[in-house]
Amino acid sequence: MRTSPRLFGVLVVLSLSSACGGGGNSPTSPATPSDPYNTPGGTTGGTTTQPGTNEVIANTSNAFTPSSLSVSKGTTVTFTFQGVTHNVTFAAVTGAPSNIGETYSTSVQRVFSTAGTFGYNCTLHPGMSGSVVVQ
Repeated sequence: MRTSPRLFGVLVVLSLSSACGGGGNSPTSPATPSDPYNTPGGTTGGTTTQPGTNEVIANTSNAFTPSSLSVSKGTTVTFTFQGVTHNVTFAAVTGAPSNIGETYSTSVQRVFSTAGTFGYNCTLHPGMSGSVVVQ
């Protein structure tokens, strides 16, 4: 059986598009900066996954995960913001890092150089709070 060049071209395009994945929220597709829902410690298909080491996720369910993180003095903590606008406002105590303004779909890092417990909350979402315990 002989295949026409036009039909062959259509088959190649279909084959390539299915091999490339197409959908950005599939758990098996690679993470990209333009897809905040498919990043390590983020969400895939709307399901919250576990944060990475020294990472706090401000998720789409208006919660910080984990709600408490213990680190050693001098540790950098990454705050990952999913597809909803959040902020991080630290309690006014000595050694607290600077606040993180309203942001979404990005990550922001803060260094914890002083031992202590540093509580924080998202002022946009009542009850959304957490803490970093520095030893």
